[in-house]
Amino acid sequence: MTSQDPKPKKNLIIDTDLFSDVDDAGALLLASTSPHINLLGIQVNKPSTYSVLAASAIVSYYTPSPHKAIPIGVFRHPTRDGSVIPLPDTTFLDVVSWHLGEFASKIAHQFTSPSSPDSVTQFRPSTIPWGHADEDAWDALPLYRKLLSEADDASITIASIGFLDNLSLLLDSDPDAFSPLTGRQLISQKVAELVVMGGRYPAGRSWNFFGSDPDSTHHNGGRGLGLGPKGTANVINNWPTLEKDGWKGQVVYVSDEVGEKVLTGGELVKKGPKGDPVGRAYGYYAYGEARPSWDPVAVLYAIDGLGELFKYDERYGHGRNWVSEQDGSNRWVWEVEVKNQFVLALKADHEAVAREIDRLFLKGALSAAVQRAGPMSL
Repeated sequence: MTSQDPKPKKNLIIDTDLFSDVDDAGALLLASTSPHINLLGIQVNKPSTYSVLAASAIVSYYTPSPHKAIPIGVFRHPTRDGSVIPLPDTTFLDVVSWHLGEFASKIAHQFTSPSSPDSVTQFRPSTIPWGHADEDAWDALPLYRKLLSEADDASITIASIGFLDNLSLLLDSDPDAFSPLTGRQLISQKVAELVVMGGRYPAGRSWNFFGSDPDSTHHNGGRGLGLGPKGTANVINNWPTLEKDGWKGQVVYVSDEVGEKVLTGGELVKKGPKGDPVGRAYGYYAYGEARPSWDPVAVLYAIDGLGELFKYDERYGHGRNWVSEQDGSNRWVWEVEVKNQFVLALKADHEAVAREIDRLFLKGALSAAVQRAGPMSL
């Protein structure tokens, strides 16, 4: 590649728990509208028909080409007899503050139901239609193995902005029809970077690291439907390394504190197109108020790298993360020989990062609205 050649696009897979917080929707907007990446697929780690449909609707709405299909996978809890557990269709209920609204089922119905005037199924036929989440969504594990096996070596970035259950299944997977490699070997060969939104540093406890635990009560009144802390610990503690597996990539952790004060989404509700799905999601969830940007920060870093907004926290230059499989708590373990794990920090102030995310939200939403209006006006 010469100096005149454009920088190659990064291959990105997003693993999201789109359901109980709207910042996942904002993160999907960023990924779906960025010119700097190839969005290979969306993995949903919160088993829910509405999560699957909302994810499909969002990426379909923003994808420029009607012929490009972004596959959607969803976590399926392994069963001893190989049977498939149907996806639940329960909705989010804020039983903590009794303030936040539900958005996933609304976006799912409004943008995937053929009877809805806002449905994207008419001009994006690859969208999973209302009522078909169970049969049309991929199981996350085979989708991961397919996407990785088809990619160039060391070309994939995975942004985990939710539970790590899908990644745990991938890590432990056996060879299959997609690849003769184990999951560990596939990761070592194909993944260049893992970005994990979760954890507190140097130590603490984070929702993304324990919230899928079936034995843990959810803040929406239900219970987890995944692997819980054991799945998280498997990924964080046993991820491939250079010494054991020859993996030359890196892991970057985005702590809960980083996006907590980066408040975004309010501008999209006020100034964005009225028919924009993510703008509506922020309106339903927070009634137009700006929200913390845990997941948009992680995905923006996954897309663009450090740039002018981010840096690696110098306090964690050598070492690795460690997670308890009992309760999902984490702590940073200092090890001089480990040089490929980092904790992200803000280089710019919170307000500057928020302005940039809001700018990208509006740019992506307005561009999609123009593209959608074009064929309709002919």
